[in-house]
Amino acid sequence: MTIPYPINASENTRWLLNQVDEILEKNRQRGHALWCGYDYDFTCPSYVTYPFQWFWDSCFIAIAASHVDVRKGELELKSLLKNQYSDGFISHVTFWQRDAYEKMVSTYAIAFRNRYLSDEMQPPLLAEAVSAVARNGRGAEFITEVLPQVKGFYEWLHTVRNPYGDGLVRVVQPDETGIDHSPKWESLLGIQEYTVAEFNAGWKRICDPYDEFDRDPKKMIELNHFVVADVMTNTIYIENLHVLADLCEQIGETTEAQKYESRAKKAFESLVTLCWDEGDGLFYDVANKENTSLRTNTFTSLMPLLLQELDSAKAQAIIAHIVNVDEYWAPFPIPSVAMNEPTFVPDTVDTILVWRGPTWINSNWYLAKGLIRHGRPDLARVIADKSFELIKSSGFREYYDPFTTKGHGAPDFSWSTILADLYLITRNADGS
Repeated sequence: MTIPYPINASENTRWLLNQVDEILEKNRQRGHALWCGYDYDFTCPSYVTYPFQWFWDSCFIAIAASHVDVRKGELELKSLLKNQYSDGFISHVTFWQRDAYEKMVSTYAIAFRNRYLSDEMQPPLLAEAVSAVARNGRGAEFITEVLPQVKGFYEWLHTVRNPYGDGLVRVVQPDETGIDHSPKWESLLGIQEYTVAEFNAGWKRICDPYDEFDRDPKKMIELNHFVVADVMTNTIYIENLHVLADLCEQIGETTEAQKYESRAKKAFESLVTLCWDEGDGLFYDVANKENTSLRTNTFTSLMPLLLQELDSAKAQAIIAHIVNVDEYWAPFPIPSVAMNEPTFVPDTVDTILVWRGPTWINSNWYLAKGLIRHGRPDLARVIADKSFELIKSSGFREYYDPFTTKGHGAPDFSWSTILADLYLITRNADGS
């Protein structure tokens, strides 16, 4: 396959895009699923440890693929959408070939809707993925094909996971955010020690009661023991409502576009009202109907920098945290927990407890985009270049030590290929 290099692409850009293409092909999964009668074609997170299809991984993968093989990005999203439920829900994991990996599946802490589909959501960047694939591929033709399903998913979020009418979506267990073991969950999970067994026990304390009423969404929320407006999830939701509105406009659905913009406005206003802390200059998650603040300084507190509607004062306060060498401006930024938090660990905890300090490429991508939007393309360029160094040093890993570049977690990790988009947008932002 001939990769469509940008005009005047540098040697580094060409190297990176070739590596992205190789990783995506290495992790590509194709076959026929008898259980739903579909010829699937997707790229798993890592053929070594995660051979199935994860929702937000697939969205990052599709965006990366749009730069090297846009057809692969289309197939990724179509496989993701194949088993959407009639109410619009899309599972966070599709176990296409589960029968071949039964032993592996038995180790996962996952709630199932049926044998092959999970009963959980993940951060909703589907519209962004569709937009990238359409922009670099068939445009309005592709949008028209998938938009009804895409809108169905965001309607599910609005009707099922917006229980208090404030426009913010709520997650009902930590893994729905994708940042399973973040220290910000400890009080809600009742964590006493930092071990996999303890976190699994905490997950069960939250999720086992849901089984008593077959995980009915309304009743799960009524339990009021883990109903969280996660700042990262809602930032991504708001951003994607804007993108969804744009997709609607591109094919002439102006009224629909206005509806999604209105929802984005309401959700943003609630995010500021409920989650912004003026004294700290950070956003914090709120939990349950009481909107109790979860005051742990993690990268998610920075995430609303992504949003164009964030006012300058708040943006500058967040940027001050990013460039603070005691918090987030590590040698290889941006660590997933502030370095001056007591729970910060730069490498790993009990081998697989994640999001407790290491740097991740996907969060760097979002925060760099926010820096560009709020007038600091120079800082975004540094993050992109440092992320490139991580890949050069340790390959496409799940996450990295922010001091040493050492990679941890799954090898050949597909969503780290989002660096392709990060690298290209920072070059475009500063004109190089």
